[in-house]
Amino acid sequence: MSKKKSKLDRFTWIITELILGILALGYGLAGIIGWPTSSNYLYIILICLGSILLLTSIIQIIIMRKKKINKFCSKCGEKIKKEDDFCPKCGEKID
Repeated sequence: MSKKKSKLDRFTWIITELILGILALGYGLAGIIGWPTSSNYLYIILICLGSILLLTSIIQIIIMRKKKINKFCSKCGEKIKKEDDFCPKCGEKID
């Protein structure tokens, strides 16, 4: 049960990062385009922060999707790695 909770917490954090990144990036761009002033440092910082948050959340999503998915042999039921072509226990060819 703890694995499901930690995985849910991780997804919640990634979604939160994604939303905060979009908001910071959008507010920064709107500030520079909509209210141009002589010093746009705050908006530039928001654009940088939003970009970093978006990139880190996208990278985390990609990493989570590439994790090994458990497969099982149809003949003996042994756990098989994603990259295996044959079952390590009985030698059955994996489709």
